[in-house]
Amino acid sequence: MSDYDVAVVGAGPAGSAAALALARRGVRVALLDRESLPRYKTCGGGVVYRAVRMAGLDLSSVIERSCHRAVLYLHDVGLRFAVRRERPLLNMTMRDRLDLFLVEAAVRAGAKLLAPCRVRELVQDGARIRLGLDRGALHADFVIAADGAIGDVTRLAGWRDDRRAIPALEYEVPVDDATLSRFAQEPRFDVGTVPHGYAWVFPKAAHLSVGVLSSRRGEGARDLHDRVAAYLALTGITARGEAQRHGYVIPVRRRSGSLVRGRVLAVGDAAGLADPLTAEGISFAIESGRIAGEALACGTGDPEVVRTLYHAGLGREVLPQLRAARWLAALLYDWPAARRWVFRRYGQLVTEAIADAFLGGGPGYRRIPRRVLRRLARQSD
Repeated sequence: MSDYDVAVVGAGPAGSAAALALARRGVRVALLDRESLPRYKTCGGGVVYRAVRMAGLDLSSVIERSCHRAVLYLHDVGLRFAVRRERPLLNMTMRDRLDLFLVEAAVRAGAKLLAPCRVRELVQDGARIRLGLDRGALHADFVIAADGAIGDVTRLAGWRDDRRAIPALEYEVPVDDATLSRFAQEPRFDVGTVPHGYAWVFPKAAHLSVGVLSSRRGEGARDLHDRVAAYLALTGITARGEAQRHGYVIPVRRRSGSLVRGRVLAVGDAAGLADPLTAEGISFAIESGRIAGEALACGTGDPEVVRTLYHAGLGREVLPQLRAARWLAALLYDWPAARRWVFRRYGQLVTEAIADAFLGGGPGYRRIPRRVLRRLARQSD
C-alpha cells in the first residue's frame, strides 16, 4: 500500500496539468492511467493556441504542423470567412505523442506515474481516501478525477452524470501530396453540412483528419458515417489507402452543482468542460487541471478551502468563456434563421472573435458586442 498527498486518475492533458502543478509545489502526487503510455487517443488533434498558452510548456517537439490561418464556411448562406493571426491558431498533433510529452513533464517535476493501473474502488477511510486498484491499493488525502468522458472515478465518488455529451466521428485519411498540400496551411470548419453540428479538415504531417460532430445526442453512428462520406465528396478528398475511423463522445455541458465531492475534484472532460462551440477539450482540460492542482497545493488540506479555491479559479478563468461559447453554439447549430441574419451582418466580426478565443489570453468569445447577442436573442424567438 502506497501513500500520497494526491492521486490523479487519468493521464490526459487535465491529469498531467494537475500532476505538474502539484509536483512543482512539492506535493506527493501519483498519476494513474488505465493504459500503458503512449496509447492512442481518438481526437481531431487540432490544439488551439490557448491550450499551448495554458500548458506553459514548449510543445514544438510534438507539433506536426502550425496553422496561422483558418476558414469557416456557412453553406446555407454561401458565405466564407477567413482569419489569420501572428500566433498559430491551430497546432496539429497526434494525441499519443502530446499526452506522453505532458506526462513526462509531470514525472520530471516529481510525479509518480502508475500505468497501466485501473481504479476499481474509491472508499473514504477517515480523513483519507483508499483507492482499490487492479494491482493493489493506495491512500491519498485527495483525488482528482481526470479520466475523461467515460471514466469511472466520478461514478465511484457518487456524482450523478448529467453532463451533455455529443457524438463525433473522425477519419484519419491518407491522401496524395497534392491533396495534402491543398489543405496544409488552412484548416477548415464547415457549418451547414451536418444538422446541428459542423465538419472539419485538419492537416497533419502525412494525412488529413476529417470529421463531423453533432450537437444532438440522437445522431447515430450510421448517420455520422454518411455525413463524413458526403463531406469527403464535397471537399474533393479521396483516400489513398484505408482510412482509420474513430467515434467518440465529448461532454460539452458541465456537471451541475459542485465539481468537488468531499475530497474528490473533477476536471476536464470528467467535469464536462469542453468548449460547447467547437467541442475542443484540451485547453480547458489543461486549465482546470492546473487550477485544481493549485487549489490543492494552497488549500492547507481543508476540503472546504480547496472547494472554494477551485470554484473561484474556474469562475475566473474557464466558466465565463464556456457561457459565451454556449450562446455561439446555439447560434451556429440550433437557430438557423438567427445564424443567417447574424453572419450576413456580423460574420467576420464573429469569426474574428472565435479566432481570438482560439488564441486565449483575452476576451475571446466575450468580444462579441452585446448588441449582437441581444439581436440574436430576438431573432431566435
